[in-house]
Amino acid sequence: MTKRSNLWLKEVDSYIENHLDDSNLCVNQIANSVYTSERQFYRRIKQLTGKTPNEYLKQKRLARAQELLRRGVKSSLSDLASSVGYNRSDYFSRLYQSRYGRRPAELI
Repeated sequence: MTKRSNLWLKEVDSYIENHLDDSNLCVNQIANSVYTSERQFYRRIKQLTGKTPNEYLKQKRLARAQELLRRGVKSSLSDLASSVGYNRSDYFSRLYQSRYGRRPAELI
């Protein structure tokens, strides 16, 4: 990865991190934040990460949830889900379990 691409991806990550609790965060918003069209954003993220933008965003959300669980910050499943941008805790729980093999409720 080139230095320029690495800086661009860091900008994307920074924007995502700052807006992770927003359940309405979408690819178009992220693309606009780095002054890129949605189509070009899709291509570039796919090229740099091997993931679609939605997969990349989901990965970031679940990684933050795992970090919050490890630190013991959230005390309920619904709080945890909403803090990483999911309105439905049951959907979040299924995603988390498919990614990490355990339900988040077991870790709270």
